[in-house]
Amino acid sequence: MSVRRIRVLAAVAALAVTVSVPIAAQASEERPPRPPNVLLLVHGYNENPPTDCNGLIWGEALQYFQDAGYDRANIRTIGYYEGDEAYCDDVVGDGKAGPDRPIQDIARDFANYIYDNYTSKGREVDIIGHSMGGLVTRVAVLGTGEGWAGFPPEVAVDDIVTAGTPHQGLVYGCQAECTYQWRQMTSGENGTGFIDKLHESAPGAADRGLDDPWAAGIDWSLIGSKEDSLVSYSSAIDQGYFAHQKYGYDEDLNGDGTADCSDPDVDHGELISLTGDGGYCLRYWHHGPHGGPHTTSDGWSPLKAARNAVRYQGDGLPR
Repeated sequence: MSVRRIRVLAAVAALAVTVSVPIAAQASEERPPRPPNVLLLVHGYNENPPTDCNGLIWGEALQYFQDAGYDRANIRTIGYYEGDEAYCDDVVGDGKAGPDRPIQDIARDFANYIYDNYTSKGREVDIIGHSMGGLVTRVAVLGTGEGWAGFPPEVAVDDIVTAGTPHQGLVYGCQAECTYQWRQMTSGENGTGFIDKLHESAPGAADRGLDDPWAAGIDWSLIGSKEDSLVSYSSAIDQGYFAHQKYGYDEDLNGDGTADCSDPDVDHGELISLTGDGGYCLRYWHHGPHGGPHTTSDGWSPLKAARNAVRYQGDGLPR
């Protein structure tokens, strides 16, 4: 598989950014999986750090990926809050961040972590970001691709999966007093403008979508659920904007307001804990001819969708 990189010339001027602004049941798996890249798992928002990466948050996923053939040494859970070092494999930045540290600062730390530990050594990574972790991941690539100050010259990333990530904001954003990160994830007048910046035109980019130059060479998969009480279905799949694959858990497969099937609850945390080869009410799309949406009452679990998205060349979906 060809190496995919985002390359940024050192001469690119840093973009001025103000913080207060930025399945399928019977899918074919006949192709053998490629040797896995290092897999980075990035947790989401936590108002009261530290975060139990290797237990409560990613415990089910870690076991699932190992059962699927991953070497545990090839998976790294990523923390960024103070105290995370006791519960996560690696912590980016100085390890003193709290819920008021700007998301883009954490993203800068994450981008430099990728560069220092993998890109500069000729290695690629795959990333699964849950909730705010998907925004940290997205902005790590965006800031690198647009040459923001303090970001590395490149990050070698092959596949990115976001699960329950508020690409278009939270269901219930900041209403009164809240942390800075929560306000950043709030769209509209109560937010900081960060969410709007994710889709804002900029020199060299059209709408900062995942099909723009800064994101080139990366395979993007977005996962959301109608049963997610924190991040809406449309926000999680970044409705109206490009991604190579989108997976949406929705019991109303026909979109007529009535349930067509039933499956386990797929709420915010379940997007990174539910396993299984089938039995889920799933709507999915892929980039290319006859891309969908396709629907099935016997779709993959969220973790299987994430695993296939990072492990296979292409998503393995039926065409």
